[in-house]
Amino acid sequence: MRVSKAIIIIIISSAAAAAKSAETVAPCCASLQNAPNLDGKIYLPNSASYRARLDSYWSINAALPPWCMVLPSSSEDVSVVIKTLAKHQCHFGIRGGGHGQFPLASSVESGVTIDFGNMNSTTWNPETKLASVEPGSHWQAVYETLAPFGIVVAGARVAEVGVGGYLTGGGLSFHQSSHGMGCDNVTNFEVVLASGEIVNANASSNPDLWKALKGSSGNLGLVTRFDMYSIEYADQTKPVVWGGTVRFPESSGHEIADAMIDFTDNIHKDENSSTILAWAYDPERSTGPVISAAIFNAEARVKPAAFDGFYSVDGMSSDNTRVATLTEHTADLGFGLDAGYHDVWYTGAFQSDARPVKFAADRFAKLIQELEQVAPSPVSGLTTSLLFQPLSKSMTDKGIRNGGNVVGLDRFTAKANGVLVLLIAAVKDAESEKLIEPKLAKFMDDVDAYSAALRLKWEWRYLNYASGMQDAVASYGTKVISKIRAVANKYDPQGVFQNLRASGFKIPMDITKDEL
Repeated sequence: MRVSKAIIIIIISSAAAAAKSAETVAPCCASLQNAPNLDGKIYLPNSASYRARLDSYWSINAALPPWCMVLPSSSEDVSVVIKTLAKHQCHFGIRGGGHGQFPLASSVESGVTIDFGNMNSTTWNPETKLASVEPGSHWQAVYETLAPFGIVVAGARVAEVGVGGYLTGGGLSFHQSSHGMGCDNVTNFEVVLASGEIVNANASSNPDLWKALKGSSGNLGLVTRFDMYSIEYADQTKPVVWGGTVRFPESSGHEIADAMIDFTDNIHKDENSSTILAWAYDPERSTGPVISAAIFNAEARVKPAAFDGFYSVDGMSSDNTRVATLTEHTADLGFGLDAGYHDVWYTGAFQSDARPVKFAADRFAKLIQELEQVAPSPVSGLTTSLLFQPLSKSMTDKGIRNGGNVVGLDRFTAKANGVLVLLIAAVKDAESEKLIEPKLAKFMDDVDAYSAALRLKWEWRYLNYASGMQDAVASYGTKVISKIRAVANKYDPQGVFQNLRASGFKIPMDITKDEL
């Protein structure tokens, strides 16, 4: 039986702690402790609060133990933090909701982790029709807060995902075809710059920063508030959507792949419907891969015609679709992946076509055998999933209409719809993680090579799904990268977020033609 949390045991000898204090806590952590208004907001390794925050990361391998953590409670606190770290040339990492899945995704070991866990509120302004969300919140809490007002925002589809990283990395949602990516729905960012200045970035104030923040991750500043357009439920007195999961046997794989592509190619006919198709392997639940399609309609229409292709596939083994609250659906949607494991993710994309989907699905059966050989599931707790979802012109058109973003996907969808592929594996221990990682990387290389041979490969990586080995920002293209770099030079001329920030993806200085 899988556990929902793994206990992270931190052992620090008194001698090592003393050395750490002498060499690193001063001046970085000591300076933060002495900074105004930060009293009680600095967590040191010997404290229960420090250990509790490490234990709260979704993925164990992302929970790096820093010299200290600082948990600001306001944008003014954040200003003090960044000025102090810059003054003393301290390396730092940035944590929003803590749902990153690789080392250095949202924490550091040799430095200070800025943890937004205490900045987690959501408010609704009925006059402006805007929801204001802080970076340390999780989407489940956001939806619960907004539902009584009959509204929602374009956020994540899994409850535990955090707000900050999701919105600065793009953001795929149930509303992506009708409203664009999550970042496209941010009308204003409150940002603390490297200088400590607190500014607003929107269409009329710092518009270049506003656009560049939509997809550039932590490269430009520390976002302390997201003001988002609201989306009304079809019936504001009943804040519900329709959806759930339909499951199929492995033998239906190629037929369901065709249904997925048909849905993708016709997504413009029903922009309120969305899907994620998955091959999942969990040996505690089944002996082989189980195919499931998560299908949703944001207007709570039951079994809309967009999903006729899925329902026509032979062999459907179960159907738990229902009209329910968004929080009920997001709590259920996780494809069997729990917190407290070592997670490895790889992602890619290609033009909408069933052939790469079928190739990847067939190759997935071989991958399972390879993973079981190096990290047997009875010992490692191995689970793995292969997911596909549409990348549509409908989605990117909405982003352009809302001022544009820097994700770089529109240069592909302008020609054709596409498919995003995500490979996930989870194991219990670090040694198993090291053994499975090259197998997963090889799998994605094989899928890329196959789609490239068909002239279908997209040289684009979705930042929120990318492995630490995949340079997501580089895949945005030279023109976009040049614009991000120009904004960084303007608002962070000293390069604090390039030179001192140790977590996340950086703006590439040089890229090759293969990365365009």
